Amino acid sequence: MEIPKKISKEIEDFCILNEITDQEQFILSMLKTGFNVEKYGNAPWKQEIEVEKIVEKEIIKEIPVEKIVEVEKEVIKEIEKKVFITDDEKMKELTEELDHLRDRITTKEQEIINNASNMKSLNNDIEDKKKEITTLSDKLKQLNKVLEEKKKSSPDTLGDIYGEDGGFWGSNLMDKK
Repeated sequence: MEIPKKISKEIEDFCILNEITDQEQFILSMLKTGFNVEKYGNAPWKQEIEVEKIVEKEIIKEIPVEKIVEVEKEVIKEIEKKVFITDDEKMKELTEELDHLRDRITTKEQEIINNASNMKSLNNDIEDKKKEITTLSDKLKQLNKVLEEKKKSSPDTLGDIYGEDGGFWGSNLMDKK
């Protein structure tokens, strides 16, 4: 039997969320559980057979004209009746477990919502940083262009820091290099 893709995906997500490793065994056990619920009903029960015996006595009296004879016949009828007995402690335990699982599901859903919100915030931060990088990159390119233009426009001088031509060597200040 093939399972529809949508249900298969939901089962796979459930198994991942609840850390169930053997999905095939899980599917089989859920199929058995569902069949038992359909077959026997929704409440937990123990199948016990309670036998009730009803004993009926029938007395037949024959009265002949001449003598009275009393005949007793005993007829025993057995009636078997299946009575389903529910286990209230088991019901209470299962109800508590169900409530606990519902609380866990609610908590997990809230965590997913919080994580999605955090991811959205982080994506917005990433976009802002990308814009800032682009802006700074453009500014760097402009500054490099201005620097290149300034290098081209100023003449190449080999003078010293005072604008004089050449410098002096040694102790004789009159000799230029």
